[in-house]
Amino acid sequence: YEIPLRLVGSEMCIRDRYMLGNRYHSHMEDKIMQNISRENADIIGEVANICIGNAATTLSMILQKPTNITTPIVEVLKKEDALDHDDRILIKVPYTKGLDGTNLLIIKLNDALVIANLMMGGNGSNVSDMTLDEITLSAISEAMNQMCGTIATSMSSLLNEPTDIGFPLINSSYQKTFDIPDELCNGTDIVKVTFRLTVGDLIDSDLLQLYPISIVKQIIKQEV
Repeated sequence: YEIPLRLVGSEMCIRDRYMLGNRYHSHMEDKIMQNISRENADIIGEVANICIGNAATTLSMILQKPTNITTPIVEVLKKEDALDHDDRILIKVPYTKGLDGTNLLIIKLNDALVIANLMMGGNGSNVSDMTLDEITLSAISEAMNQMCGTIATSMSSLLNEPTDIGFPLINSSYQKTFDIPDELCNGTDIVKVTFRLTVGDLIDSDLLQLYPISIVKQIIKQEV
């Protein structure tokens, strides 16, 4: 199976952008940064593009299907409605080293079932009879764990600092394993990064990533 290249531009280019951003915002203290600027949001979008792009390549390898993502759409929001939808799967990505905090991945339930079916040896073409249960959630968790491992490696390279991520936690209509972090639902700025994700001819959908302001500040202020 063909595994397309995911990186758009080079990581060195992103590092250069970081350095410019750090110099421009070096006078800003944490207490002052109450809102996320357009420039900061764009930097987060570029970081997400590399991290999720590499994670999509990992997904392609474990599913044995060609996987592609588009250049992301980046928005700064106060609230994300998808957090309350039962037809979505929320994946909490907890940073344990390098960054302090979490961000969220959000995928559609049907897409998660396709991934689970492929992980369990199916062809992914008929998931209408599948439901969320311990077995399917375990398969989804394993796929997300491998993707998040790639995200951590990519983030470490971008920040030039060891970065680790704990085992991802999943919220679904079947089971909730974590509370949504307050800073993603209390009205403070969040960065929403939306990708179009395709997996063969089985998935043509969107994948969302939410960054709270605390993670945004840490990434922007990291020395590269």
